[in-house]
Amino acid sequence: MLYRISFEFRLTRLVPWTDDGVDFYSHVETVRSKVEAAEAIEEVRAVTNRAKSSLTLDFTIEAARHQLAEERALDLVRSSIEASGARHFGMSPVGPSLTASAGASSGMETPVWHRGRILIGAAA
Repeated sequence: MLYRISFEFRLTRLVPWTDDGVDFYSHVETVRSKVEAAEAIEEVRAVTNRAKSSLTLDFTIEAARHQLAEERALDLVRSSIEASGARHFGMSPVGPSLTASAGASSGMETPVWHRGRILIGAAA
């Protein structure tokens, strides 16, 4: 079965993004392309608002059940963020006490993805 998953994030870092936003958009595209490269993933979109440091990442994923789709999507997005040299909060599979991940680095220019809502539903 196909499911549509939508993740809402706030994307920050300690050093401000450049005025033209090239570094912001380039980083988002890197993560988006890693998600898109995964098997059983279709129609990956990233909708950004750099002024608010927010973005929505949504895609279609194939899974047998709703719970499996959510678990696979969390794992895929988490690993794509980490593989892009960023950190994340709220993506840990372990539980609420371990919500942060170091990802690949922890420098001043390291992007940090703060997870908001996750929306999931059957794809039409």
